[in-house]
Amino acid sequence: MASTAIKVSDSLASEARAAAADSDRSLTGQIEHWARIGKAVEPMFTAPVIGSLKKCGGDLAAIEEEQERALVLEALGRLRESPRFEKFAAVVRESVGPLYEADPHRPEGIVQVHADGTRIPGRFVNRVFERKDPPNSDR
Repeated sequence: MASTAIKVSDSLASEARAAAADSDRSLTGQIEHWARIGKAVEPMFTAPVIGSLKKCGGDLAAIEEEQERALVLEALGRLRESPRFEKFAAVVRESVGPLYEADPHRPEGIVQVHADGTRIPGRFVNRVFERKDPPNSDR
């Protein structure tokens, strides 16, 4: 496979290196993984939603303005219901490790979904998934 050398910022390389170690990927593999996801998802969002997602770094709780957060959550909900979602999900399934989706019971939370169908509620703290078992949960 032919390759092309590119330059990325030191901060992106550092973030990708950390994520790659957690996902058992190479630095290049991690950046390619992020690029495939971005390529699949970008057409499904408006520029303001993309800007908000980039600004918050994936931490929706960091979006201070309620209306802005509501727009992002609405867009993420539409993504899940979109016919294009299956194509996006296929891109993500190609990657190693569990998948993540919005937690329908907690707007600020996520659910880790394993290949066997196991669903674990939690959140990311410093780019590390932390399990959260809600009381009286049947998940």
